[in-house]
Amino acid sequence: FYMDLINSGPIPRSIHIWKVKVPLRIKIFMWFVHKQVILTKDNLLKRRWVGSSQCCFCDHDETIQHLFIDC
Repeated sequence: FYMDLINSGPIPRSIHIWKVKVPLRIKIFMWFVHKQVILTKDNLLKRRWVGSSQCCFCDHDETIQHLFIDC
């Protein structure tokens, strides 16, 4: 899943998430990360949230990619 998240291309490949032997809530969270619907600051700004877009841990903009892989 980690490699799929890093190399995400135009073809969604989230079918293998449902075959992993982990609790259902983890599968759902992994699917949300894959679909990039987690409410990170960049997604909140799209919904007219007023606040800083910087990551709490560093000075970069907070995105799903940044939060789960780069930071």
